[in-house]
Amino acid sequence: MRGAAWGGSEELWSRTAGELLARGERVAICHPRKKRVVEQLQSLVNRGAELHRHSRITIGHKARALLSRVGYTHRPFAGWLKRTRPDFLLISAGYHIDGLGITSACRHLGIPYGILLQSAGPCHWVEARDLDAMRAAYLCAERIYFVSDQNRRTVEDNLAIDLSRAEIVDNPFSVSATAAPTWRPVDDTPTNPWRLASVGRLNCLSKGQDLLLQVLRLPKWRARPLEVTLYGADGGSERVLRETITTHALERQVKLGGFVSDVESVWAQHHGLVLPSRYEGNPLALIEALLCGRMAIATDVGRAAELVEEGRGGFIAPAPTVELFDAALERAWLRRHEWQALGAHAARTIRARHSLTPEVDFADRLLGSTRATDVQRRAA
Repeated sequence: MRGAAWGGSEELWSRTAGELLARGERVAICHPRKKRVVEQLQSLVNRGAELHRHSRITIGHKARALLSRVGYTHRPFAGWLKRTRPDFLLISAGYHIDGLGITSACRHLGIPYGILLQSAGPCHWVEARDLDAMRAAYLCAERIYFVSDQNRRTVEDNLAIDLSRAEIVDNPFSVSATAAPTWRPVDDTPTNPWRLASVGRLNCLSKGQDLLLQVLRLPKWRARPLEVTLYGADGGSERVLRETITTHALERQVKLGGFVSDVESVWAQHHGLVLPSRYEGNPLALIEALLCGRMAIATDVGRAAELVEEGRGGFIAPAPTVELFDAALERAWLRRHEWQALGAHAARTIRARHSLTPEVDFADRLLGSTRATDVQRRAA
């Protein structure tokens, strides 16, 4: 992840790495160099994974063009790949414009690879100067994995290529597969209000907490017994959110809950999830809320509309705008006395539509990709 030591987009590959180690497979990891090795990486190293920490320094477009004129092609990670010689390389990208320069070295060395993309959105487009390289990265991949079909379509539009052969995979979660936190009683009064939680890093560009605060500033929401807590680590927007709450006197309605590792405890105190994201993949917060029997009010980004049935397991805003999210929240409010029943339906639905063992399933897919590649090599 850019600018962060770890995040939800690294959970699938890392947990799958642990599953592969448990099966006796050799696992090598190439991860950006940080001041310290985060706990999740150290755990994998302790279990036998090989860790290479690469520098974040990259060669710019002008320097790369100059080198190509003298016959030198820059291929980042080539040295590590030559030493490691993986049977299959999985490249996990947090966002669709993140660099995939390592694929050039894979193609040069004949190493089969797959791309796992965790998020894509309309806020950014692949630059024209990167178009050919990004197209080559996807078109030459042995396997392509997305966590939502909407993300796949976004990348297709960005690159003007057909990615219909891509596979959709499920993300892991941090609650029990049988989670059933107790329901907090509520009496529709300011002293015991309805409580919603917004869970995700505090980053307005992606998670849209600013949209939520704009909605809650409307007079009707100020007058209602509703309280919203923003949970999550600072993703760059904590200060502006805190100061927005103060500037517009939203202290009664909006709280900052910080980062909480015990997710089930959050849902024991709240009646539903609000997720006003501008772009997503398959957010862990949504999966976890639904598994815990909490209805969700979310924007139609990433996989949300596939997992949340409008009016039955939650409410979907067609786009991340103040007007549309206000309308979705209003639909939910008018049925607030049904939130527990809606959450129960959401819990049943998510268990039918989403894997309860995503890392096991993904490990099976990766090993299947490796075997298929071996067969192709022998046939050639």
